[in-house]
Amino acid sequence: MDLDKLVGQKSLIHRIKRIINNDSPGHAYAFSGPERIGKRTFAFAFAKKLLCCGNKTELCDCKSCRTFLEGTNPDFYEIITDKGSVGVDLIRDMQSDVANRPVYGKYKVYFIDNAEKMTIQAQNCLLKTLEEPPEYTIILISVTSFEALLPTIRSRTVNLRMSTYTDDEMREIICPVYDIPENELDFILKFSRGIPGNAFHMIEEGMVRELREHIFRLLERPDDLNAVEKVKNMLTDNKTEITTVLDILISVFRDCLMQKHTMENRLINSDKKDIIKCIAKSNSSRKLMDKIKEVERLRYGFKSNINYQLGIDLLLLEIQEV
Repeated sequence: MDLDKLVGQKSLIHRIKRIINNDSPGHAYAFSGPERIGKRTFAFAFAKKLLCCGNKTELCDCKSCRTFLEGTNPDFYEIITDKGSVGVDLIRDMQSDVANRPVYGKYKVYFIDNAEKMTIQAQNCLLKTLEEPPEYTIILISVTSFEALLPTIRSRTVNLRMSTYTDDEMREIICPVYDIPENELDFILKFSRGIPGNAFHMIEEGMVRELREHIFRLLERPDDLNAVEKVKNMLTDNKTEITTVLDILISVFRDCLMQKHTMENRLINSDKKDIIKCIAKSNSSRKLMDKIKEVERLRYGFKSNINYQLGIDLLLLEIQEV
């Protein structure tokens, strides 16, 4: 959780350290970037440094740092909800706490995760604090898209944009935690698109790899009814994985285009090269592009509340028609 231990995001870390060293932080910062990029991790590392009453090093043992690591620091307030949105009552509760001065140091830090889930009423309520914040109050938020916030919130908040990680940085994050064969790691690095949380999800859940195997089996043998039923059942029981299947299909069609243009070194599914070659040979570039567009249309359909079972059937037909 210490800034010096975090991998990648060098320019962001440099910027955060400059804010801390200047000892004149603003009142609101947004960590923005793709889902699972690590926004909460960086926000917590920033909060720990801001609240530190000691030497602000990794090994600092001041009371603020100790209690922060224990999750009991009274000067750190995190808004947590198991609902689909962050309502105005949660922001009002936070504002009530803002009235209390810090216990240990100069600042109190408030963290709102998934801030795009704040209702309009909640954002307007938060604006009252941002317009006239006590000198000791610092608000940190994480958000997938900074533009999802109201303009009035954005104008009072510094956007700390997080970028995707390089393959080397991803290896540095993954390899100390998981022992993964090189060929599997290669796929994980490419398919996770430089987002550590995606890679961890693939490794820990295992379903991504299983779904991928079944999809390639279907692409290779479209009349395999057992494989059709297996994928259908997995998606019926795990609706959150529909995005994964769509991403896998996009990666396949994209690989076929790379294959057709003699760019094998850029394949995401390099371990499935033989199947990729076969699909690429039997489909024109135009048809592959149309396939990608159709998958994206299905993605939009699932987001727009298409009948889920109908959507799965259409998706399976799309796989079988390759």
